[in-house]
Amino acid sequence: MTEQYKHWHEVSDRLDALALKLKLHLAQAKDDDRLSDSLSRLRDGVEDAFEAAGNAVQDEAVRTDVQELGRLLTDAFAETLERAGTEVRQLFEPHER
Repeated sequence: MTEQYKHWHEVSDRLDALALKLKLHLAQAKDDDRLSDSLSRLRDGVEDAFEAAGNAVQDEAVRTDVQELGRLLTDAFAETLERAGTEVRQLFEPHER
């Protein structure tokens, strides 16, 4: 596996892990005694999402994952752009005959 694909695979793994943590925070914030009215459920869902996001921000593991994800994205983009730059330079280099 090339370094480029390794970075993207790791980004994917970290996003999956972060999504699971956020899902767990959302599940903890849910209240089973919701009103049956659809507008109330929608409002409650939005409130739950913001509460879960607020709780997630307080979670050290989530903050660490977000920081690591940022680093991995930077590495993956850098590797991809470096490779693209190399390929573009090769297109414009004079070919030896």
